[in-house]
Amino acid sequence: MARENLSFFDAPATQAWLAQFDPRDQPTAAEMLKAMALVSHEAFANGLSALLLRRLAKGRQPMGLYVERELPRYKGRPNRLFKETKTKVRKAYGIGPQPVKPTRAYDPDVGSEGLVAQLVSELCRQNKGILFNHPGPDSIRKYKIRRFVVVTDFVGSGKRARDYLEAAWRVASVKSWRSAGADKGLRFEVIAYAGTPEGQRNVEEHPCKPKVRFVAGCPTVGQLSSEDARYRIRGICVRYDPVDHDPTDSLGFRSGGALIAFAHGVPNNAPRILHKRAAKWAPLFPARVTANSRTHFTQRDDAQSIADRLVQMRQRGLATAAWLKTASPKLQALVLVLAALGRGPRNVEAVSRQTGLTQFEVERWLEHAIGQGWVNDKRRLTDLGQSELHMLRKTVVRQKPLQPPRKKMYFPTMLRAPS
Repeated sequence: MARENLSFFDAPATQAWLAQFDPRDQPTAAEMLKAMALVSHEAFANGLSALLLRRLAKGRQPMGLYVERELPRYKGRPNRLFKETKTKVRKAYGIGPQPVKPTRAYDPDVGSEGLVAQLVSELCRQNKGILFNHPGPDSIRKYKIRRFVVVTDFVGSGKRARDYLEAAWRVASVKSWRSAGADKGLRFEVIAYAGTPEGQRNVEEHPCKPKVRFVAGCPTVGQLSSEDARYRIRGICVRYDPVDHDPTDSLGFRSGGALIAFAHGVPNNAPRILHKRAAKWAPLFPARVTANSRTHFTQRDDAQSIADRLVQMRQRGLATAAWLKTASPKLQALVLVLAALGRGPRNVEAVSRQTGLTQFEVERWLEHAIGQGWVNDKRRLTDLGQSELHMLRKTVVRQKPLQPPRKKMYFPTMLRAPS
């Protein structure tokens, strides 16, 4: 996941957006931008592809991939995903759904599902026979597909992912496949680049019992580590809300407060001051489009960005340590994970959200820390881990000596004949 970077703050669009705030509120607005996750096209594609391939290796094969998108509805319910016979015992048949299809003829716009569909298509071509692109009932039976995986960029409230699962669940054959048992039955997953804990809970409560997995955790206004920061940022989101200053809706759809921006767009769960327009308000991401800023969504792992993360986790002693400027990226990542474990919550998603690392990176460093005895099985710092952080806070970088090193003495290798 891309971390905050100076070029994003120096961009004309960002500076113009910040200038709309009262000078007393500008530091809080800048703090909110610092807490945001900025995800480039490269980071998004690489992260989502890697997670899909890891999940493929850890479960039964083959696997069917379905791109989450908005589906047509009837009487408040999504239409069935597959066709069914009209006989007494209904049976699903035919091909699978289209990966990209506008639900309204008068609105042909395609959202993030277009980008995800391209990624899924590439993965299926590279892994023929084990990954299938939107298989229908006929293919599910023929190739014995037992994993139904919904792929998306972001799970905010979880509504769209849950609707997609519900469209499949309404098919009698799908329920029958699901009930075939743990070894032979159809199993459901939702894989996204990022998402909120609320969205994850909403999806996992669906009757098909799906498992939701993210590449990285998503920071939200309601989950910032500092209570003071949560209060101040929520305050400016309501006071500067370009719609109606509603204390709930000003934070985005279903009060999501998601602090994330992809190179392909911003979710509607983000605060409305970021993407809604008014007569006296120009959003940073108009209509949730990031075209004016996405060139600055680059990966940044310098010492200052690491220090900013540590300050947000209330680890100022580590943030100001002299060794941080010369530490290797691996040591910086390990320290971020250990610092995040100093306070709860300590699950992988929460640590990923606080550190800006992917969940895979967090799991890798957790395994390393447990092996070193710095963290116990409950992901709490041991006495040894606490002493390591204490030592890092006190470590002083050795200064270079004032006297330059002595040059080697010169010895001639050839003598000229005397004149």
